[in-house]
Amino acid sequence: MNEQNNNRAGRRRKAKRRKLITIIVLLLLCIASAVYILVHFGNDSGNESAGEPAAETPAAGETADEEVPGTVEEGIAASHVYSHRGSAGDDELTFAAYDKAVEAGSKYIEADIVVSGDGTVYLAHDDYAMDMTGTNGYFSGMTDGQIAKLKTKNGSSVLKLKDLFEKYGDSVNYIVDIKYVSQRNVEAFTIAVRTSGLEDNVIAASSFFDALRPLDETFPDMTKMYICADQATFDIATGNDYVDIISVPKSIMTADNLKAAHEHNKKFSAWTLNTEEEIRDAIELGVDSYFTDDTELAIKVEKENRTE
Repeated sequence: MNEQNNNRAGRRRKAKRRKLITIIVLLLLCIASAVYILVHFGNDSGNESAGEPAAETPAAGETADEEVPGTVEEGIAASHVYSHRGSAGDDELTFAAYDKAVEAGSKYIEADIVVSGDGTVYLAHDDYAMDMTGTNGYFSGMTDGQIAKLKTKNGSSVLKLKDLFEKYGDSVNYIVDIKYVSQRNVEAFTIAVRTSGLEDNVIAASSFFDALRPLDETFPDMTKMYICADQATFDIATGNDYVDIISVPKSIMTADNLKAAHEHNKKFSAWTLNTEEEIRDAIELGVDSYFTDDTELAIKVEKENRTE
């Protein structure tokens, strides 16, 4: 009888051990499953809970957060482009031309100036008014009242430099080309700039050394550009301390002249580049700036080809 009881007790103990082993195995399987889930899926859910979104796969044909090689921002591109008289044609030196340039992204607009008999500074390429207005007379010999009655080829009034300053303010920079050298013209330019309060936004330009030289005392910090006509005047300009930029005709826009300008601590500019090929040549050469009648084209080519 005792032996039978012992056998039944042994079988019960074996059954309990098997049940315990089964439970332990099941627990181990559960733990292994949990570890697997954490390892393979825990990182993604952890990033999301921490506020870090999972990386998105770019759509076909798209590259995420990648700039196109060989391009520059529009502001950098525009820093090399000088809008010559705003733009070419009958609109030149009128608000229509300057609006077109500014809308295209220009940050540098150029204006040629003459001075009336009353001492007011006007925008005109020549003192002789015929080409701009069809009038047989000289701006320097006219009163402001007489000039007020004139119309340009596109039907606009002849602008004063003051008008240009007031419209665009410090949103752009101004290359102001003093077309005729005389103390009277330089003084009129000086008064117009000081009255505007835009000294920091003006580059004084001229084809005459005698127009720029006195401005070195009046506006010592103002950038001064000499617009040369040929190699001889370029060579002279490199030796003048008050000249900061030398602008050359495209016929002498060469690597040697660029090197000479830079060796004399002067920036190298060119005029007037209006084709894609000319602009690309200037960019490849490393020209610092250039005049163009087509601002939209120039900024487009700059963005596509300038690498700085």
